[in-house]
Amino acid sequence: MKNYLPILKKYRLSFIVSPILVLIAVFSETVQPYYMSRIVDQGIMQNDLALIYRTGLQMVLLAVAGLVVSIANVFVSTRTSIGFGTDLRSRLFRKIEELSFSDIDRFSTASLITRLTSDISRIQQVILMSLRVMLRAPLMLIMSVFFVVRINAQLAVILVFSIPLLAVCTMLILRKGFPFFVIVQQKIDALNSVVRENLINIRVVKSFVREDYEARKFTRSANDLKDMVVKSANIIITLMPVMQLILNFSILAVLWFGGLKVTGGTLQVGDLIAFVNYLMQVLMSLMMLSNVIMNFARASASSKRIVEVMDTRPSLTDTPAALAGHHEICRGRIEFRDVCFRYEDGETDVLQNISFTVDAGATVAIAGGHGFL
Repeated sequence: MKNYLPILKKYRLSFIVSPILVLIAVFSETVQPYYMSRIVDQGIMQNDLALIYRTGLQMVLLAVAGLVVSIANVFVSTRTSIGFGTDLRSRLFRKIEELSFSDIDRFSTASLITRLTSDISRIQQVILMSLRVMLRAPLMLIMSVFFVVRINAQLAVILVFSIPLLAVCTMLILRKGFPFFVIVQQKIDALNSVVRENLINIRVVKSFVREDYEARKFTRSANDLKDMVVKSANIIITLMPVMQLILNFSILAVLWFGGLKVTGGTLQVGDLIAFVNYLMQVLMSLMMLSNVIMNFARASASSKRIVEVMDTRPSLTDTPAALAGHHEICRGRIEFRDVCFRYEDGETDVLQNISFTVDAGATVAIAGGHGFL
């Protein structure tokens, strides 16, 4: 998170305004069932048309207010998430430019491209959901539970069973699916690597008539990505049927026990209708929260890959003495004296005691498979 704080501070106003807009929108939505119960119990049952008109007008005004603030929040959240993604992408690109050749080879060019595009897009999507759904879901949950308990505390006991059951099922499914999110990003790296290699060397491929071979290699990589995406999707999509099952059983229980209370005269019809609507809002807010958690889990895998690059210290850096300007270039001549070189994982030097001088304006090339000068 420390890598993102300098960027998030730039949008701190949005993180102040957005919760206020969400609070207004949630309030305008959660009071609607309450007004509906008044229309049924005090308006329709008592044939009070004035109350029906007055309450209906209040519902319309609240709905319009909720629509306006929701549109405003969409504008704020979209602008913030896109701006954050752009700033993070620029920051990561500048970091990549500081890396040495060996650092870039360690990550691979294809992987760096994926981190700059797909991984940052996932983080950007999380910022968007944070400003829209992550604030909306808990606020709706709290307000809906308040109204549910207010209507009938005994029926509210049903939530004591459904909410923990839903939370446990969500955590088990996400825990099983999280490892696949990391593998999916790695498969995207592999696919990008195949595409990049083929496009850069397209002239060589065509010269040696290797189009069929490259097509088969791309197909294998694409199929690997497809298989992994399908495996992760198969785990995640089970979340929705489980939630729907719990939701339907909860509604069924409310209708059964609430109907008995209505028959016994201890609960009004309008209150039962409002209770069912609030129950829907409670469980829908939990479903939204689970969706947010799922996206956070997927973004967490991408975030680790981004932070891995951001926290990398370049293997080649300028010394303080060089940055101080004590060694200014006076003559454009380069001289090597007894220079040796070996690759990072090599056991022996591939160049030994090389000495030569390149005068200003001259060109020296080391060519050949064995490095002949």
